[in-house]
Amino acid sequence: MKWTHNRLDIVRPGLFGMTVAADSRRMEFDAKNEILMYHQTPVDYVFIGDSITHMWELQAYFKHSGWFIANRGIGGDTTEYVLKRFEADVLQLKPKVVVIMIGINNTWGLDEWNEIVRKHPDDLYKEITWDIDQMLIHAIDANITPVLCSILPTCTTMSTTTAVRNETIVRINSELRQIANNRNAIFVDYHSKMTLPDGLAMREELVFDGIHPNVRGYNVMAQVLQETLNDLYDL
Repeated sequence: MKWTHNRLDIVRPGLFGMTVAADSRRMEFDAKNEILMYHQTPVDYVFIGDSITHMWELQAYFKHSGWFIANRGIGGDTTEYVLKRFEADVLQLKPKVVVIMIGINNTWGLDEWNEIVRKHPDDLYKEITWDIDQMLIHAIDANITPVLCSILPTCTTMSTTTAVRNETIVRINSELRQIANNRNAIFVDYHSKMTLPDGLAMREELVFDGIHPNVRGYNVMAQVLQETLNDLYDL
C-alpha cells in the first residue's frame, strides 16, 4: 500500500465546486473508503444516489442478509456528479453489486427562472440516460453487477412543473429499462409500485414532502428490491 502525506493513496475525486452537492460528503466518503481499502474489507453492495439513498437506513431493511452494504448517497446529487465520483465511491471498493438510483435532482432544472439555464425535458432525458449508461458500462467493465433503479415519481406542490416532471420521469424510466436490458443489467421498477392509478404522480402516503419517501415509501422500495434480487443475490 502506498501512502502520501499520511493518507493511504486511494482514488479521491476532490471537490467539484462551491455549489455542488456532491462535495458535501466528500471528506466523509474519502475517509470511509480509505478505511475499507486499508483493511481490505470485502464490500458486497454499494448503494449510490442522492438524498433518497442517503436517507435510507439500509441496515434496518437488509441486515439479515449478512452482506456488507456501503451507502454512498449524497443529498442533492445529480447524474453528472455521481458519474464523476463513480470510480472513487464504487469501482475502487470492488463491490459485488452496485445499486444505482439517481436523476430526480436533474429535473429541478425545469424550474430555473432564467430561461438561459432552464432545462427542457429533452435535455434532461439525454443527460440522465447518457450519464447512467456510462455508469453501467464502468461497472460491467469492473465485473460489478449493476442494479439500475427507476426514478421515483413526485407529488410536490412546491413546484409549478410537477406535471411535466412526472411525465418526463416516465419517459426517462422507460429508456432506463431499455438501457438496463441492453447492458444485461438488472432493472428495479419502484415507480409503478408508488404511483397513483394515473401512473404519473406519487402516492402521497408514501412521502413526507412530495419527494422523499417516509417509512411506508421505503418499505415499498425494500420489498420491490428484494423481490427483484432475491433469486440472484438474496438481499
